[in-house]
Amino acid sequence: MIKHNKNWKKTHQRLQNIMYAELKNLPPEKITVSHLCQVGKINRSTFYAHYLDIFDLLEQTEQEKRQALMVGFREEVNHRKMSFLDSESLLQFLIFIRENGWFYKIVLQTRQHFPVSEGFDELNQLLFNHIKVQQPEISDDDLMYFFVAFQSSFTMILRHWSEENYQKDPKELVNIIINSLPKIIFDSHFG
Repeated sequence: MIKHNKNWKKTHQRLQNIMYAELKNLPPEKITVSHLCQVGKINRSTFYAHYLDIFDLLEQTEQEKRQALMVGFREEVNHRKMSFLDSESLLQFLIFIRENGWFYKIVLQTRQHFPVSEGFDELNQLLFNHIKVQQPEISDDDLMYFFVAFQSSFTMILRHWSEENYQKDPKELVNIIINSLPKIIFDSHFG
């Protein structure tokens, strides 16, 4: 049973790696299940045992990249004793995005919605605990609206940066992001 699980995990990861490699050369809409199976020498039933379709594979690959980003970010934050919204931590975050720029360019261009619930607990802890301490009268529902405002502006800034092929220096972008924060978030961290 364990051997089966290891093989399943290897195949699952292999499909993500193939997708990741193919995205460097092809737009997502040009990548088909047949193409991936041919490149990976995997039959279609194996693909469908792991993913619903190409979009499911792309979404899961994105989630793993985002998790890798958060793991690396958490380690750096803990090591340097930074908070999420200080200049140095944002710089580390942006450097990771730029290093994986081609992937994030695809993800940001195809983004149809903001992943509000994904990672909210962690960002809530990093971002909003300060606000709750300073202004306990603010409801969790209102905080979610502030989070949506933060997330949407942050995502669109990253999207524009990717469309410009990451030309703007990340240090300059840090200042833009900080200055774009909703007032309540800015005041709780910088005010």
